[in-house]
Amino acid sequence: MSSFSLLGLYVLSFTLTAAGLQSSDGQLVMFALLADNVILPCGIPSIKSCSSTNWNMIGEFRSVTEVVKEGKVTRPNAHRLILLRDCSLQINHLVNNDARLYTCESGSFNSSVSLKILKLKENPTPEEDKIELHCFLDTYKGHIPLNDKDIHIKWSAEDNTQISGNRFHIENPSNSFSKLIISKKTTDHHRKWKCQVTQNDEVKATISYTTTVKDGIEEVFAAVGESVSFTCTNTSSLGVDGRVEWAVGERPLTADTSPEKGQIKAFHVNKDSSLLISEVSALYSGVYQCSVSTGEQTVLNKIKLHTLDVTSKYGPGGDNLTLTCVLTCAQKCENDFNLTWCGSSQNGLQSSLMNVSNTLISTLFLPVLPVRSVEIACCVHREGAVMLSKTWRPVNPLQTPAWFALPLGLLMCAAAGGLYMYMKRKHNKDAGAEPSSIEMTHVYESIQDENNEELLPPRQPRREAPNNTDSFYDLLQAVN
Repeated sequence: MSSFSLLGLYVLSFTLTAAGLQSSDGQLVMFALLADNVILPCGIPSIKSCSSTNWNMIGEFRSVTEVVKEGKVTRPNAHRLILLRDCSLQINHLVNNDARLYTCESGSFNSSVSLKILKLKENPTPEEDKIELHCFLDTYKGHIPLNDKDIHIKWSAEDNTQISGNRFHIENPSNSFSKLIISKKTTDHHRKWKCQVTQNDEVKATISYTTTVKDGIEEVFAAVGESVSFTCTNTSSLGVDGRVEWAVGERPLTADTSPEKGQIKAFHVNKDSSLLISEVSALYSGVYQCSVSTGEQTVLNKIKLHTLDVTSKYGPGGDNLTLTCVLTCAQKCENDFNLTWCGSSQNGLQSSLMNVSNTLISTLFLPVLPVRSVEIACCVHREGAVMLSKTWRPVNPLQTPAWFALPLGLLMCAAAGGLYMYMKRKHNKDAGAEPSSIEMTHVYESIQDENNEELLPPRQPRREAPNNTDSFYDLLQAVN
């Protein structure tokens, strides 16, 4: 590899420092995961043409492998390499051997990029009753400690909450290698853990790992009213005679059976043997298990379903509101479960958390009703990490059916009143145009009245309609 010229080194150093990507030893460091696609920038400024650009890969004992020569990809696996218009090198579907030092050269200028791959593995021989995860930055010849103090490895839960608690222990042999040692629980089965590499406190890459515990139980949190599905593992090896069965507790479960009442389609077993609950109820909380019968029953997976619900109740005068958050656990609620109100506004008094039977209950009293834009959520935590939240939103009275019906009713009344006015005015016009007809009608009525006076009881005085019907009140009266 040719050495840096003084001018080239100065320009490159200024460019990378301005971008905030330069490591402490003057080298650009990039992070990625296996199977990712990355673009390695050529840090040489003012390149007019890539026809004079060369890319080299530095291997063990400083050996140099040509990747791009005079603007053309020359490496045997050229199908994964692309030279872009700005002379950057794109590498697709990263493999272990791609984690190396790369140099871009053009004339007397050159730059370098160190590509590191973030990996997460489980120690196959941990201490008894322990789970041990290793997270590290890998190069082509394995882990090499970095001298850059701005690069760190951090652990987090699935929701990116920093892992903390007595059963977790973190060891950091170097800034590019870290161990997470977990005191094992059965509910660590199918639980996800995250490892992040940061540079200058900015997350550069994240990798996750799902642990498997022998005879473990997976925990699932679901909101009431939503749907949830459970997978049944290892169904591909069942064979022709294997038949998958689901049960909740000791009760067999079919596609058309629910725990609290029979023959409603609350459950559905998919073709891949997974179980779908279309609408979760608090009554569905429990321990579900997937098993296969091949002469004898073999349990493939166990799942604890915990449900979360939020209900509201208004005071007698409608001037206050009480929200109740209920976590219904599959069995007894664990000590590391917790409920909090995590909305944007909580202008009220939160009650103490109650643990009753297999439920956690938290209430929130709001003496003043929240405005429409306020959303209040109840969050369930497990060991500090948010597992699920359910949001309560105030109801806008203008969106209720009664408020929709009011303007519609007024509109109908106005239309009826207008029709009445039109018909009356038309009648008056017709009356003025045919006076003889009206006179003959009155004469006929007078004769009929005289002939029937002795047969009919005394007539009540006729009520005359009001002359002025222009007001809205009179229109309504006329319709009524």
